Amino acid sequence: MLSERESDELDQLLKRLVTETRHGQAASYKKLLETLAPMVRRSAASLLVRCGQTAMTEDVTQEVLIAIHLKLHTYDAGLSFIAWLRAVTRHKVIDALRRNKMPVSSMEEAGFAEPADPENFEEIQSVRHDLQKLLAQLKPPAGEIIHALKVEGVTVQELATRYKMTESNIKIIVHRGLQKLSAMIAYSKAT
Repeated sequence: MLSERESDELDQLLKRLVTETRHGQAASYKKLLETLAPMVRRSAASLLVRCGQTAMTEDVTQEVLIAIHLKLHTYDAGLSFIAWLRAVTRHKVIDALRRNKMPVSSMEEAGFAEPADPENFEEIQSVRHDLQKLLAQLKPPAGEIIHALKVEGVTVQELATRYKMTESNIKIIVHRGLQKLSAMIAYSKAT
């Protein structure tokens, strides 16, 4: 386990590598992946052991690294990279468990929730409040569907049943809703 100072230093190193990668430095991208691979492997294994599925560790590790490659542009450099990485890993573990027909109705039930940090409780509540305000600006039921899918971990199939829609319609609502959220956030940053 890293000390707080070591964790902060690692986070700063990863942020620097991400910035350099975004500026096209191939050596930094290689170093980023070399640094992340063992971290992701350990994190995935520690989550999967709770479900007795450690055999899936390498597959999940590869999925996380691919997701990082594809979604690195979405990382906000003002936030902790390690926290972002943990969130990506948790979601990929849950996706893998669902694909293998393991019931996982929410991250908390699976024991994948981050431990509560009493020092950051107000910040967490503020972020939740901001998220709810953003989701409320979407045409109903888009905000509810996105929250259920992305925050609560409800499956598309469950949402289709709940809202009496096809899975395709749910996916379209989520896609369009996320586009609108992205545009709202980009606009608020620009102003």
